[in-house]
Amino acid sequence: MSQTLYLKYRPQKFDELIGQNHIKLTLQNEISNNNIAHAYLFSGPRGTGKTTVARLLAKSLNCFNIKETEYEPCGECLSCQEIKSGRSLDLIEIDAASHTGVENVRENIIDNVRFTPYRDKYKIFIIDEVHMLSIFAFNALLKTLEEPPEHIVFVLCTTELYKLPETIVSRCQRFDFKKVDLNILSDYLAKLSQLEKIKIDKEVVKRIAFSSGGFVRDALSVLGQVLSLGKKEITTKDALSILPRSDFEMVVSLVDFLIKKDIHSAIELVNKLVEEGVDLEQFNLDLIDYLRRLLLVKFKVDISSIESQDKILDQAEKVSAQDLSRMLNIFVNKVYALKTAEIVQLPLEMAIIELCNFDYKKIISVEKNLQIKKENAREIKSKQDKNTEITLQHIIDRWQDVIISSRESNHSIALALQTGYPICLDKNNLEIAFEHSFYSERFKEIKTRNLISDILKKVFNCDLIVKCSTMTADKKAEVKQKRDKQNLKSEQEINNLAEEFGGKVVD
Repeated sequence: MSQTLYLKYRPQKFDELIGQNHIKLTLQNEISNNNIAHAYLFSGPRGTGKTTVARLLAKSLNCFNIKETEYEPCGECLSCQEIKSGRSLDLIEIDAASHTGVENVRENIIDNVRFTPYRDKYKIFIIDEVHMLSIFAFNALLKTLEEPPEHIVFVLCTTELYKLPETIVSRCQRFDFKKVDLNILSDYLAKLSQLEKIKIDKEVVKRIAFSSGGFVRDALSVLGQVLSLGKKEITTKDALSILPRSDFEMVVSLVDFLIKKDIHSAIELVNKLVEEGVDLEQFNLDLIDYLRRLLLVKFKVDISSIESQDKILDQAEKVSAQDLSRMLNIFVNKVYALKTAEIVQLPLEMAIIELCNFDYKKIISVEKNLQIKKENAREIKSKQDKNTEITLQHIIDRWQDVIISSRESNHSIALALQTGYPICLDKNNLEIAFEHSFYSERFKEIKTRNLISDILKKVFNCDLIVKCSTMTADKKAEVKQKRDKQNLKSEQEINNLAEEFGGKVVD
Protein backbone atom coordinates (compact mmCIF):
# COMPACT_ATOMS: atom_id res chain seq x y z
CA MET A 1 0.00 0.00 0.00
CA SER A 2 1.37 3.37 -1.03
CA GLN A 3 -0.22 5.14 1.95
CA THR A 4 -0.68 3.98 5.54
CA LEU A 5 -4.24 3.08 6.51
CA TYR A 6 -4.25 5.67 9.27
CA LEU A 7 -3.65 8.48 6.76
CA LYS A 8 -5.67 6.96 3.93
CA TYR A 9 -8.83 6.54 6.02
CA ARG A 10 -8.43 9.47 8.38
CA PRO A 11 -11.97 10.82 8.96
CA GLN A 12 -12.75 13.87 6.82
CA LYS A 13 -16.22 14.36 8.30
CA PHE A 14 -17.66 14.00 11.80
CA ASP A 15 -19.91 11.15 10.66
CA GLU A 16 -16.80 9.12 9.74
CA LEU A 17 -15.43 9.36 13.28
CA ILE A 18 -15.73 6.17 15.38
CA GLY A 19 -16.17 6.28 19.12
CA GLN A 20 -16.02 9.61 21.00
CA ASN A 21 -19.77 10.18 20.45
CA HIS A 22 -19.95 12.40 23.53
CA ILE A 23 -17.43 14.75 21.91
CA LYS A 24 -18.81 14.50 18.40
CA LEU A 25 -22.38 15.45 19.40
CA THR A 26 -21.28 18.44 21.50
CA LEU A 27 -19.07 19.87 18.75
CA GLN A 28 -21.74 19.30 16.09
CA ASN A 29 -24.25 21.26 18.17
CA GLU A 30 -21.81 24.11 18.79
CA ILE A 31 -20.96 24.40 15.09
CA SER A 32 -24.58 24.23 13.88
CA ASN A 33 -25.66 26.80 16.51
CA ASN A 34 -22.62 29.02 15.85
CA ASN A 35 -21.72 28.83 19.53
CA ILE A 36 -17.94 28.47 19.20
CA ALA A 37 -15.53 28.54 22.16
CA HIS A 38 -12.30 30.47 21.80
CA ALA A 39 -10.21 27.64 23.27
CA TYR A 40 -10.66 23.85 23.34
CA LEU A 41 -8.69 21.28 25.32
CA PHE A 42 -8.58 17.71 23.95
CA SER A 43 -7.09 15.25 26.43
CA GLY A 44 -6.79 11.47 26.33
CA PRO A 45 -4.62 8.51 25.34
CA ARG A 46 -2.54 8.41 22.16
CA GLY A 47 -4.16 7.36 18.91
CA THR A 48 -7.77 8.10 19.92
CA GLY A 49 -8.46 10.95 17.48
CA LYS A 50 -7.53 14.21 19.23
CA THR A 51 -5.65 15.78 16.30
CA THR A 52 -8.14 14.35 13.80
CA VAL A 53 -11.08 16.00 15.61
CA ALA A 54 -9.10 19.25 15.88
CA ARG A 55 -8.70 19.30 12.09
CA LEU A 56 -12.36 18.40 11.55
CA LEU A 57 -13.31 21.33 13.77
CA ALA A 58 -11.00 23.61 11.76
CA LYS A 59 -12.53 22.43 8.46
CA SER A 60 -16.09 23.01 9.70
CA LEU A 61 -15.30 26.49 11.06
CA ASN A 62 -13.66 27.65 7.82
CA CYS A 63 -15.65 25.71 5.20
CA PHE A 64 -16.87 28.04 2.41
CA ASN A 65 -19.99 25.98 1.64
CA ILE A 66 -21.25 25.10 5.11
CA LYS A 67 -24.78 26.44 5.75
CA GLU A 68 -26.45 27.63 8.91
CA THR A 69 -27.55 24.82 11.26
CA GLU A 70 -25.11 22.45 9.50
CA TYR A 71 -21.93 21.05 11.02
CA GLU A 72 -20.23 18.92 8.36
CA PRO A 73 -17.53 20.49 6.16
CA CYS A 74 -18.13 20.05 2.44
CA GLY A 75 -14.65 18.62 1.86
CA GLU A 76 -14.51 20.15 -1.61
CA CYS A 77 -13.98 23.89 -1.18
CA LEU A 78 -10.53 25.45 -1.28
CA SER A 79 -10.32 25.79 2.50
CA CYS A 80 -11.28 22.12 3.12
CA GLN A 81 -8.81 20.92 0.49
CA GLU A 82 -5.95 23.03 1.88
CA ILE A 83 -6.57 21.83 5.44
CA LYS A 84 -6.68 18.22 4.24
CA SER A 85 -3.35 18.58 2.43
CA GLY A 86 -1.72 20.62 5.24
CA ARG A 87 -1.36 23.79 3.12
CA SER A 88 -3.79 26.14 4.88
CA LEU A 89 -2.25 29.45 5.97
CA ASP A 90 -5.01 29.93 8.51
CA LEU A 91 -4.44 26.60 10.28
CA ILE A 92 -1.23 26.65 12.30
CA GLU A 93 -0.16 23.32 13.86
CA ILE A 94 2.56 23.40 16.49
CA ASP A 95 4.33 20.41 18.04
CA ALA A 96 4.97 21.55 21.60
CA ALA A 97 7.35 18.63 22.14
CA SER A 98 9.92 20.31 19.89
CA HIS A 99 8.88 23.92 20.57
CA THR A 100 8.84 24.10 24.36
CA GLY A 101 10.33 27.53 25.02
CA VAL A 102 8.71 30.91 25.57
CA GLU A 103 10.41 32.29 22.45
CA ASN A 104 8.61 29.63 20.35
CA VAL A 105 5.25 30.66 21.80
CA ARG A 106 5.95 34.31 21.07
CA GLU A 107 7.15 33.64 17.53
CA ASN A 108 4.55 31.04 16.48
CA ILE A 109 1.49 32.18 18.42
CA ILE A 110 1.57 35.63 20.06
CA ASP A 111 3.02 37.44 17.02
CA ASN A 112 0.59 35.60 14.71
CA VAL A 113 -2.50 36.30 16.81
CA ARG A 114 -2.35 40.02 16.03
CA PHE A 115 -3.00 39.44 12.34
CA THR A 116 -6.40 38.64 10.89
CA PRO A 117 -6.87 35.37 8.98
CA TYR A 118 -5.26 35.26 5.53
CA ARG A 119 -8.53 34.35 3.85
CA ASP A 120 -10.77 32.23 6.08
CA LYS A 121 -13.15 33.18 8.89
CA TYR A 122 -10.91 31.92 11.71
CA LYS A 123 -7.21 31.57 12.33
CA ILE A 124 -6.90 28.29 14.19
CA PHE A 125 -3.96 27.12 16.32
CA ILE A 126 -3.61 23.39 17.07
CA ILE A 127 -0.95 22.81 19.73
CA ASP A 128 -0.10 19.11 20.00
CA GLU A 129 1.41 17.64 23.22
CA VAL A 130 0.81 21.03 24.86
CA HIS A 131 1.90 19.65 28.26
CA MET A 132 5.51 19.80 26.99
CA LEU A 133 5.58 23.61 27.09
CA SER A 134 7.79 25.22 29.73
CA ILE A 135 6.23 27.14 32.62
CA PHE A 136 7.35 30.41 31.03
CA ALA A 137 5.77 29.40 27.72
CA PHE A 138 2.51 28.59 29.54
CA ASN A 139 2.57 32.03 31.20
CA ALA A 140 3.03 33.70 27.83
CA LEU A 141 0.21 31.64 26.30
CA LEU A 142 -2.08 32.36 29.25
CA LYS A 143 -2.25 36.07 28.47
CA THR A 144 -3.41 35.30 24.94
CA LEU A 145 -5.99 32.77 26.14
CA GLU A 146 -7.46 35.28 28.59
CA GLU A 147 -8.35 37.86 25.93
CA PRO A 148 -8.13 36.28 22.47
CA PRO A 149 -9.25 38.19 19.36
CA GLU A 150 -12.62 37.09 17.94
CA HIS A 151 -11.00 35.56 14.86
CA ILE A 152 -8.76 33.19 16.89
CA VAL A 153 -9.55 29.60 18.01
CA PHE A 154 -7.11 27.47 20.03
CA VAL A 155 -7.19 23.66 20.19
CA LEU A 156 -4.79 22.27 22.78
CA CYS A 157 -4.10 18.52 22.61
CA THR A 158 -2.44 16.47 25.37
CA THR A 159 -1.92 12.91 26.52
CA GLU A 160 -0.92 14.08 30.02
CA LEU A 161 -3.57 16.47 31.29
CA TYR A 162 -2.22 16.51 34.85
CA LYS A 163 0.90 18.36 33.63
CA LEU A 164 -1.09 21.39 32.51
CA PRO A 165 -1.42 24.39 34.84
CA GLU A 166 -4.95 24.78 36.19
CA THR A 167 -4.96 28.36 34.89
CA ILE A 168 -4.71 26.98 31.33
CA VAL A 169 -7.27 24.19 31.82
CA SER A 170 -9.85 26.55 33.35
CA ARG A 171 -9.79 28.81 30.28
CA CYS A 172 -10.61 26.02 27.82
CA GLN A 173 -13.63 23.94 26.96
CA ARG A 174 -12.41 20.48 27.89
CA PHE A 175 -13.12 17.20 26.09
CA ASP A 176 -11.83 13.85 27.37
CA PHE A 177 -11.15 11.25 24.67
CA LYS A 178 -11.56 7.57 25.54
CA LYS A 179 -10.26 4.30 24.13
CA VAL A 180 -12.64 2.95 21.49
CA ASP A 181 -14.91 0.01 22.39
CA LEU A 182 -13.36 -3.19 21.01
CA ASN A 183 -16.56 -4.28 19.24
CA ILE A 184 -16.86 -0.91 17.49
CA LEU A 185 -13.17 -1.05 16.57
CA SER A 186 -13.52 -4.61 15.21
CA ASP A 187 -16.43 -3.56 12.97
CA TYR A 188 -14.41 -0.59 11.73
CA LEU A 189 -11.37 -2.75 10.88
CA ALA A 190 -13.60 -5.24 9.04
CA LYS A 191 -15.10 -2.37 7.03
CA LEU A 192 -11.66 -1.07 6.03
CA SER A 193 -10.61 -4.57 4.96
CA GLN A 194 -13.63 -4.68 2.65
CA LEU A 195 -12.71 -1.29 1.21
CA GLU A 196 -9.22 -2.67 0.53
CA LYS A 197 -10.95 -5.65 -1.18
CA ILE A 198 -9.27 -8.18 1.09
CA LYS A 199 -11.17 -10.92 2.89
CA ILE A 200 -9.95 -11.37 6.44
CA ASP A 201 -11.05 -13.84 9.14
CA LYS A 202 -13.26 -12.38 11.88
CA GLU A 203 -10.94 -13.87 14.49
CA VAL A 204 -7.99 -11.95 13.02
CA VAL A 205 -9.94 -8.68 13.19
CA LYS A 206 -10.91 -9.36 16.81
CA ARG A 207 -7.32 -10.13 17.76
CA ILE A 208 -6.06 -6.93 16.12
CA ALA A 209 -8.66 -4.86 17.99
CA PHE A 210 -7.87 -6.61 21.26
CA SER A 211 -4.09 -6.27 20.87
CA SER A 212 -4.48 -2.53 20.16
CA GLY A 213 -6.15 -2.00 23.54
CA GLY A 214 -8.74 0.35 21.98
CA PHE A 215 -6.23 2.72 20.36
CA VAL A 216 -7.37 3.30 16.76
CA ARG A 217 -3.97 4.29 15.38
CA ASP A 218 -2.32 1.17 16.82
CA ALA A 219 -5.08 -1.03 15.40
CA LEU A 220 -4.73 0.48 11.93
CA SER A 221 -0.96 0.07 12.06
CA VAL A 222 -1.27 -3.67 12.79
CA LEU A 223 -4.06 -4.10 10.22
CA GLY A 224 -1.81 -2.42 7.64
CA GLN A 225 0.94 -4.93 8.40
CA VAL A 226 -1.49 -7.84 8.04
CA LEU A 227 -2.90 -6.55 4.75
CA SER A 228 0.63 -6.03 3.42
CA LEU A 229 0.99 -9.82 3.25
CA GLY A 230 -0.36 -9.33 -0.26
CA LYS A 231 -3.07 -12.01 -0.09
CA LYS A 232 -6.68 -11.58 -1.15
CA GLU A 233 -7.81 -13.78 1.73
CA ILE A 234 -6.08 -13.74 5.12
CA THR A 235 -6.58 -16.49 7.68
CA THR A 236 -5.62 -16.59 11.36
CA LYS A 237 -2.66 -18.78 10.43
CA ASP A 238 -1.44 -16.18 7.92
CA ALA A 239 -1.74 -13.35 10.44
CA LEU A 240 0.13 -15.13 13.24
CA SER A 241 3.46 -14.17 11.69
CA ILE A 242 2.61 -10.50 12.28
CA LEU A 243 0.19 -10.39 15.21
CA PRO A 244 1.70 -10.19 18.70
CA ARG A 245 2.20 -13.85 19.56
CA SER A 246 0.23 -15.54 22.29
CA ASP A 247 -1.04 -19.06 22.82
CA PHE A 248 -4.64 -19.72 23.81
CA GLU A 249 -3.88 -23.24 25.05
CA MET A 250 -1.10 -21.84 27.26
CA VAL A 251 -3.58 -19.36 28.74
CA VAL A 252 -6.00 -22.19 29.53
CA SER A 253 -3.20 -24.29 31.04
CA LEU A 254 -2.02 -21.43 33.26
CA VAL A 255 -5.56 -20.93 34.56
CA ASP A 256 -5.70 -24.68 35.30
CA PHE A 257 -2.50 -24.41 37.37
CA LEU A 258 -3.82 -21.35 39.21
CA ILE A 259 -7.06 -23.14 40.09
CA LYS A 260 -5.04 -26.11 41.41
CA LYS A 261 -2.59 -23.70 43.11
CA ASP A 262 0.25 -25.56 41.36
CA ILE A 263 2.85 -22.84 41.73
CA HIS A 264 5.80 -24.76 40.25
CA SER A 265 3.98 -25.78 37.05
CA ALA A 266 2.61 -22.24 36.61
CA ILE A 267 6.03 -20.59 36.92
CA GLU A 268 7.55 -23.25 34.68
CA LEU A 269 4.95 -22.44 32.02
CA VAL A 270 5.74 -18.71 32.17
CA ASN A 271 9.45 -19.38 31.74
CA LYS A 272 8.69 -21.69 28.82
CA LEU A 273 6.83 -18.81 27.18
CA VAL A 274 9.92 -16.62 27.57
CA GLU A 275 12.16 -19.29 26.05
CA GLU A 276 9.80 -19.60 23.06
CA GLY A 277 9.76 -15.84 22.50
CA VAL A 278 6.10 -15.24 23.39
CA ASP A 279 5.18 -11.59 24.00
CA LEU A 280 4.32 -11.63 27.73
CA GLU A 281 2.47 -8.30 27.56
CA GLN A 282 0.14 -9.74 24.92
CA PHE A 283 -0.11 -13.05 26.80
CA ASN A 284 -1.19 -11.17 29.93
CA LEU A 285 -3.85 -9.28 27.96
CA ASP A 286 -5.14 -12.56 26.51
CA LEU A 287 -5.15 -14.04 30.02
CA ILE A 288 -7.17 -11.08 31.35
CA ASP A 289 -9.69 -11.49 28.53
CA TYR A 290 -10.02 -15.23 29.21
CA LEU A 291 -10.51 -14.69 32.97
CA ARG A 292 -13.15 -12.09 32.16
CA ARG A 293 -14.97 -14.67 30.02
CA LEU A 294 -14.75 -17.21 32.83
CA LEU A 295 -16.31 -14.67 35.18
CA LEU A 296 -19.14 -14.03 32.70
CA VAL A 297 -19.79 -17.77 32.54
CA LYS A 298 -20.09 -17.84 36.34
CA PHE A 299 -22.90 -15.30 36.00
CA LYS A 300 -24.65 -17.33 33.28
CA VAL A 301 -23.84 -14.97 30.42
CA ASP A 302 -24.25 -16.44 26.91
CA ILE A 303 -20.95 -18.00 25.71
CA SER A 304 -21.99 -19.09 22.22
CA SER A 305 -19.27 -16.91 20.70
CA ILE A 306 -16.50 -18.21 22.98
CA GLU A 307 -14.03 -20.82 21.76
CA SER A 308 -13.32 -24.05 23.72
CA GLN A 309 -16.70 -23.92 25.46
CA ASP A 310 -16.33 -27.35 27.12
CA LYS A 311 -13.03 -26.32 28.73
CA ILE A 312 -14.26 -22.95 29.91
CA LEU A 313 -17.39 -24.53 31.44
CA ASP A 314 -15.26 -27.14 33.19
CA GLN A 315 -12.94 -24.50 34.69
CA ALA A 316 -15.88 -22.30 35.68
CA GLU A 317 -17.21 -25.12 37.87
CA LYS A 318 -13.88 -25.47 39.69
CA VAL A 319 -13.29 -21.83 40.64
CA SER A 320 -15.37 -19.29 42.56
CA ALA A 321 -16.38 -15.89 41.22
CA GLN A 322 -14.48 -14.32 44.13
CA ASP A 323 -11.24 -16.09 43.14
CA LEU A 324 -11.73 -15.11 39.48
CA SER A 325 -12.28 -11.50 40.49
CA ARG A 326 -9.04 -11.56 42.48
CA MET A 327 -7.11 -13.14 39.59
CA LEU A 328 -8.40 -10.44 37.23
CA ASN A 329 -7.46 -7.66 39.64
CA ILE A 330 -3.91 -8.99 40.10
CA PHE A 331 -3.18 -9.55 36.41
CA VAL A 332 -4.68 -6.17 35.43
CA ASN A 333 -2.30 -4.58 37.93
CA LYS A 334 0.61 -6.32 36.15
CA VAL A 335 -0.09 -4.65 32.77
CA TYR A 336 2.16 -1.66 33.49
CA ALA A 337 4.70 -3.71 35.45
CA LEU A 338 5.29 -5.92 32.38
CA LYS A 339 6.16 -2.86 30.30
CA THR A 340 8.93 -1.78 32.68
CA ALA A 341 10.23 -5.04 34.19
CA GLU A 342 13.97 -5.68 33.93
CA ILE A 343 13.27 -9.42 34.32
CA VAL A 344 10.48 -9.85 31.78
CA GLN A 345 8.68 -12.73 33.50
CA LEU A 346 9.01 -11.45 37.08
CA PRO A 347 5.63 -9.61 37.27
CA LEU A 348 3.77 -12.75 36.16
CA GLU A 349 5.78 -14.93 38.53
CA MET A 350 4.98 -12.60 41.43
CA ALA A 351 1.27 -12.70 40.46
CA ILE A 352 1.35 -16.52 40.42
CA ILE A 353 3.00 -16.71 43.84
CA GLU A 354 0.52 -14.20 45.27
CA LEU A 355 -2.46 -16.14 43.92
CA CYS A 356 -1.25 -19.62 44.80
CA ASN A 357 -0.27 -18.66 48.35
CA PHE A 358 -3.28 -16.44 49.06
CA ASP A 359 -5.50 -19.05 50.70
CA TYR A 360 -2.68 -20.43 52.83
CA LYS A 361 -4.94 -23.32 53.96
CA LYS A 362 -3.22 -23.20 57.32
CA ILE A 363 -5.28 -20.78 59.41
CA ILE A 364 -4.93 -21.67 63.07
CA SER A 365 -7.39 -20.38 65.65
CA VAL A 366 -4.57 -19.71 68.11
CA GLU A 367 -2.22 -18.11 65.56
CA LYS A 368 -0.51 -15.86 68.08
CA ASN A 369 0.52 -18.72 70.38
CA LEU A 370 1.65 -20.80 67.43
CA GLN A 371 3.82 -17.94 66.16
CA ILE A 372 5.49 -17.66 69.57
CA LYS A 373 6.10 -21.38 69.54
CA LYS A 374 7.73 -21.20 66.10
CA GLU A 375 9.91 -18.23 67.07
CA ASN A 376 11.13 -20.08 70.17
CA ALA A 377 11.93 -23.14 68.09
CA ARG A 378 13.85 -20.97 65.64
CA GLU A 379 15.83 -19.33 68.41
CA ILE A 380 16.81 -22.75 69.81
CA LYS A 381 17.75 -23.90 66.35
CA SER A 382 19.88 -20.81 65.80
CA LYS A 383 21.81 -21.48 69.02
CA GLN A 384 22.38 -25.06 67.92
CA ASP A 385 23.70 -23.81 64.58
CA LYS A 386 26.46 -21.89 66.32
CA ASN A 387 27.74 -25.02 67.98
CA THR A 388 27.04 -27.60 65.28
CA GLU A 389 28.74 -28.18 61.95
CA ILE A 390 26.40 -27.28 59.11
CA THR A 391 25.29 -30.20 56.93
CA LEU A 392 23.48 -30.25 53.57
CA GLN A 393 20.36 -31.68 55.23
CA HIS A 394 20.49 -28.89 57.78
CA ILE A 395 20.40 -26.32 54.93
CA ILE A 396 17.62 -28.20 53.12
CA ASP A 397 15.51 -28.32 56.30
CA ARG A 398 15.82 -24.57 56.76
CA TRP A 399 15.64 -23.51 53.10
CA GLN A 400 12.32 -21.78 53.70
CA ASP A 401 14.02 -19.62 56.35
CA VAL A 402 16.60 -18.63 53.72
CA ILE A 403 13.82 -17.58 51.33
CA ILE A 404 12.03 -15.58 54.05
CA SER A 405 15.28 -13.85 55.05
CA SER A 406 16.08 -13.00 51.41
CA ARG A 407 12.78 -11.11 51.04
CA GLU A 408 14.16 -8.46 53.37
CA SER A 409 17.06 -7.86 50.96
CA ASN A 410 15.64 -8.47 47.49
CA HIS A 411 12.22 -9.78 46.39
CA SER A 412 13.47 -11.00 43.00
CA ILE A 413 16.18 -13.10 44.70
CA ALA A 414 13.54 -14.56 47.05
CA LEU A 415 11.43 -15.49 44.08
CA ALA A 416 14.35 -17.17 42.34
CA LEU A 417 15.41 -19.07 45.46
CA GLN A 418 11.94 -20.63 45.58
CA THR A 419 12.80 -22.41 42.33
CA GLY A 420 16.26 -23.38 43.66
CA TYR A 421 17.36 -26.26 45.86
CA PRO A 422 20.64 -26.98 47.72
CA ILE A 423 22.11 -30.16 46.23
CA CYS A 424 25.72 -30.33 47.40
CA LEU A 425 27.86 -29.04 50.31
CA ASP A 426 31.62 -29.54 50.11
CA LYS A 427 33.25 -27.96 53.17
CA ASN A 428 32.01 -24.38 52.87
CA ASN A 429 31.08 -24.57 49.15
CA LEU A 430 27.32 -24.81 48.63
CA GLU A 431 25.84 -25.70 45.23
CA ILE A 432 22.31 -24.46 44.54
CA ALA A 433 20.52 -25.95 41.52
CA PHE A 434 17.75 -23.98 39.81
CA GLU A 435 14.83 -25.31 37.79
CA HIS A 436 15.40 -22.71 35.06
CA SER A 437 18.67 -21.80 33.36
CA PHE A 438 17.64 -18.13 33.42
CA TYR A 439 18.12 -18.00 37.19
CA SER A 440 21.27 -20.11 37.32
CA GLU A 441 22.92 -17.83 34.75
CA ARG A 442 21.83 -14.71 36.59
CA PHE A 443 23.11 -16.06 39.91
CA LYS A 444 26.54 -16.73 38.47
CA GLU A 445 27.25 -13.02 38.83
CA ILE A 446 29.65 -12.42 41.73
CA LYS A 447 27.57 -9.59 43.16
CA THR A 448 24.44 -11.77 43.32
CA ARG A 449 26.30 -14.78 44.78
CA ASN A 450 27.80 -12.56 47.47
CA LEU A 451 24.34 -11.33 48.37
CA ILE A 452 23.11 -14.92 48.76
CA SER A 453 26.17 -15.72 50.90
CA ASP A 454 25.26 -12.83 53.19
CA ILE A 455 21.71 -14.18 53.52
CA LEU A 456 23.01 -17.68 54.31
CA LYS A 457 25.35 -16.28 56.96
CA LYS A 458 22.45 -14.47 58.57
CA VAL A 459 20.46 -17.72 58.79
CA PHE A 460 23.24 -20.23 59.61
CA ASN A 461 25.86 -17.98 61.19
CA CYS A 462 28.65 -19.32 58.98
CA ASP A 463 30.43 -18.35 55.76
CA LEU A 464 29.33 -20.28 52.69
CA ILE A 465 30.56 -19.84 49.11
CA VAL A 466 27.72 -20.20 46.62
CA LYS A 467 27.87 -22.05 43.31
CA CYS A 468 24.88 -22.14 40.91
CA SER A 469 23.78 -24.75 38.37
CA THR A 470 20.71 -25.83 36.39
CA MET A 471 18.75 -28.95 37.35
CA THR A 472 18.64 -31.87 34.95
CA ALA A 473 15.26 -33.51 34.28
CA ASP A 474 16.14 -36.33 36.72
CA LYS A 475 17.21 -33.85 39.37
CA LYS A 476 13.93 -31.91 38.95
CA ALA A 477 11.94 -35.11 39.58
CA GLU A 478 14.10 -35.95 42.59
CA VAL A 479 13.76 -32.45 44.08
CA LYS A 480 10.00 -32.47 43.52
CA GLN A 481 9.75 -35.74 45.43
CA LYS A 482 11.80 -34.32 48.32
CA ARG A 483 9.71 -31.15 48.42
CA ASP A 484 6.48 -33.15 48.52
CA LYS A 485 7.79 -35.14 51.49
CA GLN A 486 8.92 -31.95 53.18
CA ASN A 487 5.48 -30.34 52.67
CA LEU A 488 3.74 -33.37 54.18
CA LYS A 489 6.08 -33.22 57.17
CA SER A 490 5.46 -29.47 57.64
CA GLU A 491 1.72 -30.03 57.38
CA GLN A 492 1.84 -32.66 60.12
CA GLU A 493 3.95 -30.40 62.34
CA ILE A 494 1.44 -27.57 61.98
CA ASN A 495 -1.44 -29.93 62.80
CA ASN A 496 0.41 -31.16 65.90
CA LEU A 497 1.13 -27.61 67.07
CA ALA A 498 -2.48 -26.60 66.54
CA GLU A 499 -3.70 -29.54 68.61
CA GLU A 500 -1.18 -28.74 71.32
CA PHE A 501 -2.67 -25.26 71.70
CA GLY A 502 -6.25 -26.46 71.46
CA GLY A 503 -6.76 -25.10 67.96
CA LYS A 504 -7.33 -26.63 64.58
CA VAL A 505 -6.35 -26.17 60.94
CA VAL A 506 -9.20 -25.13 58.67
CA ASP A 507 -9.31 -25.27 54.83
